[in-house]
Amino acid sequence: MIKKIKNLLGLNLTDIKNIYLVMKITTLFLIIGCMHLSAASLSQTITLTANERPLEEIFDAIIKQTNYRVIYNDQTVDASKPVTVNAKNLPLTNFLKLVLKPYSLSYSISENIILIKNGMDKGNPQSMRQPIQQRTVTGKITDEAGSALSNVSVLLKGSNIGVVSDSQGNYSVKVPDANSILVFSFVGYGTVERKVGDNSILNIVLTSLKNNLDEVVVVGYGTMAKKQVTSAITSISAKDLPIGVGGASIATAMQGKVAGLVISGNASPNSGNTLQLRGVASVNAGQTPLVVIDGMPGGDIRSVVQEDIQSIDVLKDASAGAIYGTRAAAGVILITTKQASKDGISRLTYSDETSFKQVSRRPEVLSADEFREHNRGQDYGTSTDWFDALLKNNPISQKHVVNMQGGGKTAQIYGTFMYNDNQGVAVDDSRKDFGGRINGNFDFLEGWLSIITHVDYRQARRNNNIPNFQQALRNNPTRSPYDPSSQTGYNVWLNESLDYNVLADSKLYDYNGLDKWLKPDATIKLNILPVQGLSLSQTFGYDHRQWELHEFESKYHRVELENNRKGMAHLGFSKTDNFSAEGYATYDRTFDKHAINAVAGYSYFEGNGENFGVTNYNFSNDAIGVWNIGEGSFLSDGKAEISSNKSITERLFSLYARANYAYDDKYLATATIRHEGSSKFAINNRWGNFWSISGGWRISKENFLKDISWISDLKIRAAYGITGNNNFGADYAATLYGSDQYWLLPDGSWAYSYGKTKNINNDLKWEEKHEWNFGLDFSLLNDRLYGRFDLYRRKVVGLIYDVQVPQPPYVEQTMFENIGNLENKGWELELGGTVVKSDNWGYRTSMNFSTNKSRILTLWGNHKYYDYASFPSPGNPGNAIRIEEGTEIGKFYLWKSAGIDENGDFLLYNKDGKVIPASQKLDIDKQYLGNYMPKLIIAWSNNLTWKNWDLLINMRSWIDFDVYNTINMYFGLKNVDNLNVLKTAYTKFNNITGEKQLSNYFLENGTFLKIDALSLGYTLPLKKYIKAFNQLRIYGTVTNLATITGYSGLDPEVNVTGLSGGIEWFNSLYPPTRTYTLGVQLSF
Repeated sequence: MIKKIKNLLGLNLTDIKNIYLVMKITTLFLIIGCMHLSAASLSQTITLTANERPLEEIFDAIIKQTNYRVIYNDQTVDASKPVTVNAKNLPLTNFLKLVLKPYSLSYSISENIILIKNGMDKGNPQSMRQPIQQRTVTGKITDEAGSALSNVSVLLKGSNIGVVSDSQGNYSVKVPDANSILVFSFVGYGTVERKVGDNSILNIVLTSLKNNLDEVVVVGYGTMAKKQVTSAITSISAKDLPIGVGGASIATAMQGKVAGLVISGNASPNSGNTLQLRGVASVNAGQTPLVVIDGMPGGDIRSVVQEDIQSIDVLKDASAGAIYGTRAAAGVILITTKQASKDGISRLTYSDETSFKQVSRRPEVLSADEFREHNRGQDYGTSTDWFDALLKNNPISQKHVVNMQGGGKTAQIYGTFMYNDNQGVAVDDSRKDFGGRINGNFDFLEGWLSIITHVDYRQARRNNNIPNFQQALRNNPTRSPYDPSSQTGYNVWLNESLDYNVLADSKLYDYNGLDKWLKPDATIKLNILPVQGLSLSQTFGYDHRQWELHEFESKYHRVELENNRKGMAHLGFSKTDNFSAEGYATYDRTFDKHAINAVAGYSYFEGNGENFGVTNYNFSNDAIGVWNIGEGSFLSDGKAEISSNKSITERLFSLYARANYAYDDKYLATATIRHEGSSKFAINNRWGNFWSISGGWRISKENFLKDISWISDLKIRAAYGITGNNNFGADYAATLYGSDQYWLLPDGSWAYSYGKTKNINNDLKWEEKHEWNFGLDFSLLNDRLYGRFDLYRRKVVGLIYDVQVPQPPYVEQTMFENIGNLENKGWELELGGTVVKSDNWGYRTSMNFSTNKSRILTLWGNHKYYDYASFPSPGNPGNAIRIEEGTEIGKFYLWKSAGIDENGDFLLYNKDGKVIPASQKLDIDKQYLGNYMPKLIIAWSNNLTWKNWDLLINMRSWIDFDVYNTINMYFGLKNVDNLNVLKTAYTKFNNITGEKQLSNYFLENGTFLKIDALSLGYTLPLKKYIKAFNQLRIYGTVTNLATITGYSGLDPEVNVTGLSGGIEWFNSLYPPTRTYTLGVQLSF
């Protein structure tokens, strides 16, 4: 096997030695586990010395030393009987036998309840002592998702009298009168008290304790108790995600939920989201966090519907992500989908959402009358609002999701079917997704063997022929888009460059895509039962993605008429196939005060792809379209465009190990190492070692803080780690060949031939991220309030960039090189809590704050600077962003405006601070001005409940940052003839007649406050009226409800990710959208 891997990735002797080193570490972890086989079967132990003390006091001691509640029937159990015992670290089960046996008592343990019984207890073992019976109260107890909760304690307040719920969550209890109060309690859930009153049915919903210290956090290749986490991780549960926010991706629902995570994207249903965590992670290699879905790295966040989400855990720092090595340079997003319950109850949930969208803000251009008034151009005698012509009338979207689950203790199946017809506000902009997910859990051999499966299929039909909204701003408003005498019904005019019928361009051109995803995976888990806590897991996953593109341009389309052609058809096809294998061993045990969790394993990834495309022209009629593409004459004339290629196979192999240690839940430590090889690098630099170490101290466990009751938990953390980055194309370390290229011949001439298409850099090295993180976690007032603070600094060493190289000696113009170092630092604060919690009222709130700064530390060699954000003509404005050594990322590189002269021309400052006419400007006169990175980002979420009503309000604010308004720059000046302009060209910018300049004149403060979502819902407990149903929830949601800002453009929330953010581009304009959603959730 080693030999095969060596041949696959080009290993040398040193590489093999490194692999054996990691394997030795893995073996060491397993040996440590085997040394403790004689440990007690239960980690709960009792230490107690009592001499002739009442049995009731013994029960109280058990409650104090364990997580168990002791319940008994005081008519059959005499708790006043004396007990003498001397026990030290005695397992709980042994202790119970010791103290109960003399009195012929027995016990049963279920979840967190110890039920004490004797031979006189008959009938239902769940029944406890009942009082003098006057009335019966029944009901069902469920969690927030509607799942039944068994073994919930239902007690008459002030006594040990009550019952526990059965396997379906049902209970029945006798109470003396209407003033009786029932207390419902269950480990991990908030306790609920209800006065009986006139009710004979009380259905109870228990709320999970979000900040319970025993809450489990998903980490790489396993889980960990929240109290033992020593790195920067933010967890989001399903209930934290707002319902009905629309969009094609759950990224929309994640907006504002994670401090330091910036999510960008426009309102089009076909728009993807850009995610950036903790600022810029690289200048050229990938800056998007790795997405891991149900343990399989490389997932697509759009492939999961919100209804399937169980939890989302975001690994922020290098310590948390180091186990994923080079794929974690920009952070990791772990998505866990729902699994069926083991309670044997089948459940069905149907969700329906109907949404209506409208433009929330649009640019104001001159009307037809104003166009005529200012004599802007020829008057064609009509009146057209071109922007409005590109918008749909009342676009309605529909989303349907059906969730089904069922099974028992040894087999569970969870399934989802979804259909989402998502309509954009623009004509010819829509997306229809449908697909499903099946998750299965199967246990065999009495717990020895488990098989976990996930199958996800998604298909999306895209019509993303999004019209050119910038053209709608400049079109002559006195012209009509329609011509009844035309065969198409559209008014098509030719050869007018910047003025053409933008609506006809869209309607006479079809652009349709069909995307398919298929992602099956299976995990085989072997629990080594004789070795408590040891398990082996092996996962195999396959990810197939396929894209089809169908384009057809009518022979009446402007472009075809101007080029004397009769239509264009294009068929494109591409696919990728990725295979993953993940195998690891886990050891998790607690011995007295020592807790050990260790994982070690391997990871293998292989990915490749291929694509094909053909474009043909001149068809006999439009009806043929793309489905007889060979009919076009360009194919027979030898002028059709046909291309195909196969991508370089990418391979990644890793060995990893992680160990967590906790002493007395007080002193915590974690160490991680990963040895990784990537085929993307040349053979000399193919392997890298990445590691991290972190520690924590739960100060609240110390004696000097134990008596401070209002401090529930207080922990400080510190971490340091190194991760790599190989998130760039797989073809930079492989020799590729292609045709139709010019190549240098030995005599110095160039020939049209066949040869290499890439420059290979054999010295290219891993880009490494070195990160420090210091954190503080706290919860107060019995977990009612909680928070966390993180301070981080990271240095990216060996930045990878595609630099310009001379020709000759190089064949191509660019080559990947390591060019320098980058620094990134900031802080994050998360606060939240349950402010109000009563029978009828509830109020939960959370806020997060974040800030980030990045700068280029050094640039190596001859590379002095790099320019970004090239502004298009007319006027040849230049680049708005430059990075060079020592510069802060986010700064604009502009000429500084000195105002407007009496002739209406721009005045600028030169490098010496003198005012000069814009016509005399030089590139050296540019300055670093403004900053598109917000000084502070704030998000605030509020959840208010009253009886069966719930209200959600989510808000966000970006403070003190700049936006470059290209809409004003290109359409706000009146110095263009025969084209329309903004109204402000004759008001705010009326004194400007000269050519636009790339200066801070068009730079604006973008500070804003947004109400992202407002949702009001009502839950009707249908179970009271119709036994076949569980509950019905009806809700209404408004997204992008309001934006408060002084920015004059369309939306101040522009893309601030990467190196060329902060610009509201006119040439990729899509109007911001407000969405109104009415939703229904019905559960059976």
